[in-house]
Amino acid sequence: MTRVIGVLSGKGGVGKTTVTANMGASLAWDYGNNVVAIDANTTSSNLGLNLGAYRFPVTLNDVLKGKADVTDAIYAHPSGLKIIPSSTFNKDIDADPKKMKRVIDYLGEYVDYVLLDCPPTLSDETTSMIKAIDEAIVVTNPEWAALLEAKRTISFLKKKKKKVAGVIINKAEVEPEEVAKIKEALNAPILGVIPFDDAVTRSVDKKVPFIHVFGRTRPSRAFKRVMEEVTGQRFPNRGIIERIIGWFD
Repeated sequence: MTRVIGVLSGKGGVGKTTVTANMGASLAWDYGNNVVAIDANTTSSNLGLNLGAYRFPVTLNDVLKGKADVTDAIYAHPSGLKIIPSSTFNKDIDADPKKMKRVIDYLGEYVDYVLLDCPPTLSDETTSMIKAIDEAIVVTNPEWAALLEAKRTISFLKKKKKKVAGVIINKAEVEPEEVAKIKEALNAPILGVIPFDDAVTRSVDKKVPFIHVFGRTRPSRAFKRVMEEVTGQRFPNRGIIERIIGWFD
């Protein structure tokens, strides 16, 4: 059964795309799943950039416009993750997000996971993407503005009868009692807390997933625990990816 998970935030800048990239790479590389991560932000694409790819002949925008088949817009990442990027060109921003459900229905016949890196706000584009998912993970920071938008997003998801798999508190140093307060305020499970660390910034600069490149750092250890919550399986420690392939050099 394919799991279709939307990664949302409600507010930009909280690390939603970084979470999507690392989750997708880990599901593919560490857990051995067939995973497609979709840059569902057709007006402000970033997922491909986070994974070291800049130009794509065919994008999700082309698929949603009916100019290409979804198979033509799938690209392989060295981790085994497959990516469907959105366009970075202004001329392509008029794609119809309402057609996303067709893309998901097609992929659902072939893959284990579909991850949607959704736009950061509750725009019309985001609500169209929400219709296409089965469950959601909400990424937030512990600052009140981010928490407020996370709460609005969670409330909207529940109104639309979408399962909230949980919340990731990102770039944070949060004590357990604060986590309990956030859980109560958001009325959603907390999947984990990812501490702020320069290793994450460096991984973004290198355009590689921090969970593999800096596998022994605090953020990576915390993210591995998040992966256990998401999958319901113990993290299969296959080693640090840079020992095996040199694609990030």
